[in-house]
Amino acid sequence: MLRIDPRRRPNPGPDLEPAEIERLFDAFVLVQAQDSLALTDEQFAPFVASLRRLQEARRERQARRQRLLRSLQRLVSTAETSERQIESGLQAHQDHDIDTAEILHSAYASLDGVLDLRQRARFRLFEQRMERRKLDLATRARRGGTRTLPSRQRQGR
Repeated sequence: MLRIDPRRRPNPGPDLEPAEIERLFDAFVLVQAQDSLALTDEQFAPFVASLRRLQEARRERQARRQRLLRSLQRLVSTAETSERQIESGLQAHQDHDIDTAEILHSAYASLDGVLDLRQRARFRLFEQRMERRKLDLATRARRGGTRTLPSRQRQGR
């Protein structure tokens, strides 16, 4: 089985599109999860498939949510929009939120079916760490890509 070095970090160049950066980060998450969860060879392939489904579901649902919010913004910023149209836009948003919860619940159930109990708990914690990492990378990218190491990594060197 192919094992990827978990110490490798995505190093996107300045000319990458947001979708490319997202794919790189998804690959980084997979590598980190493999190490963090101590996946067995038997777990690896089904985990990858389930994780990718979860990532894709999140991406699709977030894109749809953004489209709905832009539509709602257009509705409320136009004086001629009726209350019925606004109500319809709000209902579409609420329906989307309900559908999203169901889709994500199903994606997590698929992942949970691959992992043992401790791995499931570690995965939830791992996701939080990865979300913080993504926000940190986005913040640094906005500031011009400062390459300073977090204090925890500096101390270990």
